[in-house]
Amino acid sequence: MDALQGSATVAQASSREIWRGMLADELSSPVEPFGGERLRPWLLHVVKGCTEVGDGLACLARSLEYVEQQSSTVAALWPLVDEWEAVDFFNDADLGHLRGALQSLGTSDTAAMARRASRSRVQELPAWCQTAWQVFLRLAGENSPPGELPPSMAFLALSAERLVEDGRADAAELLRRFNRGQAAELGLDHLLADWQHTEFPGPAPSLIPAYLMIQFEPDRIEADRYYLSHWRQSDSDGWHPVRGETLHLCREELPEAVERLLEEAEEKWADLRQPVILEFVLPWELLNEPVEWWSKESDSEYPTPLALDYPVVVRSLERLQRAAWHRPWHNKWRQLRERPADSHPHWSRPALDESYFFHLERELKEDHHAVCLVLSEPPGDDSGTGRREVLAGLRAGVPAMIWHRGDCSDPKFQDAIGEILEDRGLGRLAERVGKWRKEALALGPGGWDQHVGRHLAILLDDPERKPGPPGPV
Repeated sequence: MDALQGSATVAQASSREIWRGMLADELSSPVEPFGGERLRPWLLHVVKGCTEVGDGLACLARSLEYVEQQSSTVAALWPLVDEWEAVDFFNDADLGHLRGALQSLGTSDTAAMARRASRSRVQELPAWCQTAWQVFLRLAGENSPPGELPPSMAFLALSAERLVEDGRADAAELLRRFNRGQAAELGLDHLLADWQHTEFPGPAPSLIPAYLMIQFEPDRIEADRYYLSHWRQSDSDGWHPVRGETLHLCREELPEAVERLLEEAEEKWADLRQPVILEFVLPWELLNEPVEWWSKESDSEYPTPLALDYPVVVRSLERLQRAAWHRPWHNKWRQLRERPADSHPHWSRPALDESYFFHLERELKEDHHAVCLVLSEPPGDDSGTGRREVLAGLRAGVPAMIWHRGDCSDPKFQDAIGEILEDRGLGRLAERVGKWRKEALALGPGGWDQHVGRHLAILLDDPERKPGPPGPV
């Protein structure tokens, strides 16, 4: 309640009502409105109500984060939520005496210890987990499959090993004694013994890529400004994207902001052994932007394009936000993923009249095996042919589209697409487009503009990979 009383959102009537509505949505139950009397008793009522719901305090912090983003109040709430959930997990045990031993550990490899303790399910730690104590509290809220030692107890075992290596046997024994007591109370003695006497193998390099998903959403009020959101996903066991901070930027600031995001992601993923794919979720007006040729290390004398280090695809913001288009999208994606050899592309022809776009959409909807659309023009202004072809493809659920960013009638583009799509190669579409981009890169800055790989754009939209609930901006 002290943390909440410091919130500007809570202090102001209109923003407090917005937060209250979002909290009610998160809890799936009503939250009594503020009666206009003293604020603290009302907050006590709200907090108490949240503690009586399974994930209630996390809902409280998350709903406030939707309004305030990364505010000081939100930063103060999340560690309190972790501590509450940890005490709840350990059946109201006194955890305070573990704090000193855990806080004395170095912070250099706590993330690696957390990954090992969770058997790689926890790939990233939130920003507020700076010490081993905070990591332990965080892991206590993580679920563990039957037959596995809970990650928080595994983390304590690893911390005790580290303390022994540092010559601090007394502190190590404190953690082990707590673990033994909890294992006896929870009926996990055998799992703890197995953990302590078996060398836990490090995870093999995953073949499942990590993703950095970057979304540009237009500001509906201020022209030429965008909300930049991003999600990092490196969990090889499932799609659990970690959301980053949302930024409000001018159009010309976007490339530099993306460069900073990539640098931060690479720092977090320094020991990641998976390949990394970049996905740009773009609105209509940026769909033809050559984002894969934006630069890394632009402050150096020799910046490098993103395409040199990553496979890059674009996705449609409009489709992601329009649920009415999702059913055919899922159907076509299943066709592409499960039966690529039975799938084929559809080549759009230059429009002769207005009825062409209706017939294009009709043909794409009737042909369930058509999962890739080759545009006759790049998507440009509102009334342009390329834009209307993309719209027909989105309505029909087509998950993949390819075009030349300058001239789709270029014979070199036609030849390249013929090779990319030959032998029913739709299952490896991104890989084949990447091959042409690498050929362009091999020519260097002085020659790559003359190569068709420099101008290839690919929209590849997986409906099973969506951002986590973003919340209103």
